[in-house]
Amino acid sequence: MHRGRIGKGLALGAPAAGASLATLAAWVTARRITAPGPRERKFVTPWELGIPYEEVSFQTSDGLLLSGWWLPAQKAKRTVIALHGHRGAKHHCVGIAAALWRQRANVLLFDNRGRGSSQGEFMSLGHFETLDILAAVECALSRATGLPLGLIGYSMGASVAVMAAAKDERVGAVVADSPFASERKLVRSLLRKQIGTLSLPVGALTECLLPYDPTGVEPLRDVAKIAPRATLFIHGLLDETCDPKDSAKLYEAAGEPKGLWLLETAGHCDAYFADREAYCERVGAFYEEYL
Repeated sequence: MHRGRIGKGLALGAPAAGASLATLAAWVTARRITAPGPRERKFVTPWELGIPYEEVSFQTSDGLLLSGWWLPAQKAKRTVIALHGHRGAKHHCVGIAAALWRQRANVLLFDNRGRGSSQGEFMSLGHFETLDILAAVECALSRATGLPLGLIGYSMGASVAVMAAAKDERVGAVVADSPFASERKLVRSLLRKQIGTLSLPVGALTECLLPYDPTGVEPLRDVAKIAPRATLFIHGLLDETCDPKDSAKLYEAAGEPKGLWLLETAGHCDAYFADREAYCERVGAFYEEYL
């Protein structure tokens, strides 16, 4: 009788334990998406590369002050804004910025909300960051009037670049390196790799805990609006974070002119590091043709 009661108690407790575990996992996932981590204090700036730059700041439409670096080029032919990834910061884009600057582009690097030196106590996976890049576009155009403007983004920054360009026709060309096509599908895919079948309830609970609707973060729905402005999608086929198929889907949905560059031996945002010179030449040639 005693054993029967224990068994019955365990059977009744199992669903409760499972629900508690799913709730905890969802809370952790939501925090991972929205809570800024430690901000790096030691990093390379354009100064180490011998590039003149200015500290700049600008305000988003919802009132946050974002910080960045403006790299003015002599006899500039264009302006490019570089967008870092979800938990990144502006200094992560210094390499490509230096190459673009040498190719006579003004470059704006900036920290999204909650990262680097920018204000913000929480972030998202593209929803609020789209506001950030739209504010950055205003800043860049005010500093270099009359010059064409392009975007280059990495991971979440690539997806945000697509969504921002769809909203602002002043963006003349987009390079999207390792983008995701849908936030909702990305999060559920990553959860499935980590916790298997429990990913379904955890994913649904996570969406309820986010301070925004993740179904609104879907570059695949927006990408067709960019044409006739140019897009270039870059993706490593070994990417285990953002599925390389997402770049193929975005490419298929985009209008002309467009390009797709897939690298067999590269992982997530690794194309630059696979061959820096070839990467910078290809990106530079793209902007030379379309900006």
